[in-house]
Amino acid sequence: MSKVRCEGVLRALGLRLDLDAFVDYVAERAASDSSDSNDEPLVELGLAFALRERVPEASLIFETRYLEPLGTRLSRLRLSPAELDEVKQRTREKLLVATETGALRIEEYAGKGRLSGLVQVVATREALTLFRAARREAPLSDDALIGVEFDPGLEMLKGEAREAFRVAFEQAVRSLEPRERNLLRLHLLGGVTLEQLAKLHGVHRATVVRWLAAAREQLLARTRSAMGSALGIEGPELESVMGAIQSRLDVSVERVLAHGID
Repeated sequence: MSKVRCEGVLRALGLRLDLDAFVDYVAERAASDSSDSNDEPLVELGLAFALRERVPEASLIFETRYLEPLGTRLSRLRLSPAELDEVKQRTREKLLVATETGALRIEEYAGKGRLSGLVQVVATREALTLFRAARREAPLSDDALIGVEFDPGLEMLKGEAREAFRVAFEQAVRSLEPRERNLLRLHLLGGVTLEQLAKLHGVHRATVVRWLAAAREQLLARTRSAMGSALGIEGPELESVMGAIQSRLDVSVERVLAHGID
């Protein structure tokens, strides 16, 4: 990485650092080649280096670029101002508190163009921890699970069928691999975009789309099988019930994952 380019990035960030030390820092982390026109990985490294060196301006940049947008990005969780402040503080502690080696966790990710996604994922996980803790005592009703709001198409899900769905669907969610549950949780509850998930996992966006589609298909297949066995129905009758469920699948997943299934 050229010294001139490193100097330009620090100047753009408004950070005063030892240029030679920063160049060495970048070289140690095998940052993107100097021919790469994308400066974002280098900007992340500059910020991480400044945070490690406890440069006051670096904390302000981190707050402005990465923490302030969380209010919008986590809006689907409907956190109170106090809860949002708590999430931000927990995120700071996760990423900016030095480990026993003296390194910051943020340094593990800086330089890969994924820092924005990382901050949102960390914050989402902390928000969901608060979210579940506050709601863990509240029972998950069948109507809440399915997300019923005057939907005539779901009127068939009464009595025994509702209970069969609740049990079958919760078991289906639990049967997913941890990665699949995390993807669904981050995407549906946390609002993490497909592009951000792809960057975090180092894969193409299309791969994340396939992962999510496969998880949904597994949920439907396992729920269908369990409900058919529990209710003793099959064929058109079972498919009619599953058609109503499928239309609210993401709503049901959100509610199950928000009530403490890890």
